[in-house]
Amino acid sequence: MGARRDTRARMVTGAAMLLREKGVRGTTVGAVLERTGGPRGSVGFHFPGGRTQLLTEALREAGDGVTTHLQERAKGGASPAEVFASLCDHYTRQLESSDFVAGCPVWAVVQEAPDDPDLGPLARAIVEDWAAALLPPPVEVAQRPSRRNLAIYAIASLEGAITLARLQRSTLPIELVRGQATPLLAT
Repeated sequence: MGARRDTRARMVTGAAMLLREKGVRGTTVGAVLERTGGPRGSVGFHFPGGRTQLLTEALREAGDGVTTHLQERAKGGASPAEVFASLCDHYTRQLESSDFVAGCPVWAVVQEAPDDPDLGPLARAIVEDWAAALLPPPVEVAQRPSRRNLAIYAIASLEGAITLARLQRSTLPIELVRGQATPLLAT
């Protein structure tokens, strides 16, 4: 039973890595099997919903990992600016360690499959979770829309910076966004 669970977990993690590197179109069942060394028959066994189920679980794993990190930082007393800075640090490390290949899997879905009935709503929910982690507790009701908009602005700016960082093979775009958005989140 443990080996089966390990195979499934490897496939989900492998698909999440491929989403970061190749996007939705490049995260094929064949690519996942090649990455993880899983047998072809294991896909139907572990993922009766096929590629869609595999991609959904991979996106959830990747998104939840970042969400948990942000929430833990916020619960630990970090300010919204510090939480955002840690998100910038996360993607800087990821880009550098992958030689600028691994981007954001959520952004890949937003760019390639926003209308997918499974992936689109999940990507939207993940972005909302990230935005919520950038809200200072407690946020007064009157401040919520503007603070949420600022959080969405920061996330959107970072996602664009990740794309440019991959293109330019430099973390400078992330550093620029961090330098501009962090002071705004500190107010």
